[in-house]
Amino acid sequence: MAASATFTRLRRAELPGLVAAAQTDDPQDLFAYLAANGTSVADFDYDGSIFSTLLPVLAEDYEIDLETSENEAIADIAEAAELLVVILTQEEQDKYLTRLDPDNFGEDELEELYEDFTGEEAAGAGEAMLAGIAALGQALSEVDAEHVVVVTAG
Repeated sequence: MAASATFTRLRRAELPGLVAAAQTDDPQDLFAYLAANGTSVADFDYDGSIFSTLLPVLAEDYEIDLETSENEAIADIAEAAELLVVILTQEEQDKYLTRLDPDNFGEDELEELYEDFTGEEAAGAGEAMLAGIAALGQALSEVDAEHVVVVTAG
């Protein structure tokens, strides 16, 4: 079964509740919390596992690091839920929103970077990574001082 990816806008004040929901025995509590307290802000129709390659590629090859803010909350959530979790904040929006325009990236280049990173060929990886960039840009446009976007993949 393909992994899914979600992009949920959440009030910053709700982050402690999100951490608590992620630490319960039921992994679905995290998603239930996001559904009850947040709003979906982007769609992604590809395998969400692409983000485990896309995020490091963006950081290493494009200097777009979306994985470092809200570190304590992310570490607690990711460890508890065994998911890739990224929290997009206004800081990332200010730094990276215009740089995450899909027109700044090429499918062929992204596919090559995917193959370099993973050591394997995957037809359509560039297309999926480009769609991931578009979804991240859309999600980042929904962030403000009071709201973050929680990205999950897994």
